[in-house]
Amino acid sequence: IDKYNNINELYIKNELPETFTVLIQDTLKIDLEMGQTIPNKNGLTYDWVLYPGGSAEFRIHISNTSKVRFYVKEEPKVYDLDLFVTDKDNNVSFYKKFYVNVTSVYNQGWLVMEENNGHNDISIIKPDNVVERNLYSKSNNGAFLPAGEGMVRIFTRRTEQIIYMFSHNNGIQVSPGNFVRNSTLKDWFFLDPGTLKPLEVFAQGTTEHFLTREKAYGNNLNSPSPYKFGLATPGDYFLAPYQIATSGNFIFYDTVARRFWFRAPGNGDFPLSALSSTNNNNAPWNMNNIGRRILYASMTTGNTNWTALFESLQKDSLFIVTGQSGGGSSYIQTVDTLPAGLPLQSASHYLAARLVPHIYYLVGNQLFLYDIPAKTARLLYSFPAGTDVRVIKWYNNVKSST
Repeated sequence: IDKYNNINELYIKNELPETFTVLIQDTLKIDLEMGQTIPNKNGLTYDWVLYPGGSAEFRIHISNTSKVRFYVKEEPKVYDLDLFVTDKDNNVSFYKKFYVNVTSVYNQGWLVMEENNGHNDISIIKPDNVVERNLYSKSNNGAFLPAGEGMVRIFTRRTEQIIYMFSHNNGIQVSPGNFVRNSTLKDWFFLDPGTLKPLEVFAQGTTEHFLTREKAYGNNLNSPSPYKFGLATPGDYFLAPYQIATSGNFIFYDTVARRFWFRAPGNGDFPLSALSSTNNNNAPWNMNNIGRRILYASMTTGNTNWTALFESLQKDSLFIVTGQSGGGSSYIQTVDTLPAGLPLQSASHYLAARLVPHIYYLVGNQLFLYDIPAKTARLLYSFPAGTDVRVIKWYNNVKSST
């Protein structure tokens, strides 16, 4: 006589969604209730495995109980979540696939580097003025950014968003989705450049310019990937960290030679080239021979207009300059001379408007506006006494037209 024994069948008792949605830097919470047709004495084993599907470059075991409490640091996307349950008595197993949709609220807003208790970290000021703090340390196992003065720079390389975080003598790149560190400064170069002190990075079109306190480097995106910075631009120079560029054609002011240079990719070393003598010989000033101290420069209205502030080497005159940007064909259009001693000359920060020919500038705790065509200045706002303003910049809202 054949004898048949019933076996324990496992099933999910409570109602669970097929897809769980969770914010990055939040906790994925799942409470599972398993049912058994023949309850056993020794219980069940659990294994929850999270991975990005397909060939899956990684798999994470996020829980070994019926409860999941997993802090999410992974990049925003949809992940596979496999559940394996096994009867300890007879090894009968149960399998179920779920999905986890990781989303982010950090794709719009201001990224701010903050210092607290001797540590630097990243916060974001969202469009609703809610501040989310400690984004970097939360995503990097409690590690902080290097202490001291630093800055955050965001730009687009082809279709990829790049986030650099600079400290005094290093740099870190993080993933834009989850702020996990994925490289350091030396990884951005074909050859190890040694110790560098980052100054600024500019990107437009198919060229990127990385300025340091020692040398300048370039990245030509017309070359095959991987996209990295090559050899330093040769010469004795110091390029001021101001961007004047049209269609990826950059010019920079050299504070050593006190002149402008056109900086094209060349053979990868982005050499310094003189600007067109044809356009500059008849201009108010020749960009190849300025001979003055630069205070500020920026693109302004339209796609080719730029403005700059200079002072004489004796600091007894102030100059407001406007010009046209066109790479090696750039030239100066107007030069207005102002007397020395104006607040405009002693400002700590400047910011050119992009829709009208105005310059905003900060003197102490007071924000002023200088109207270039009208040649007039006015006070716009006074911050509370003792306010330490570190930077003024425009918020470019690419998500909304309002």
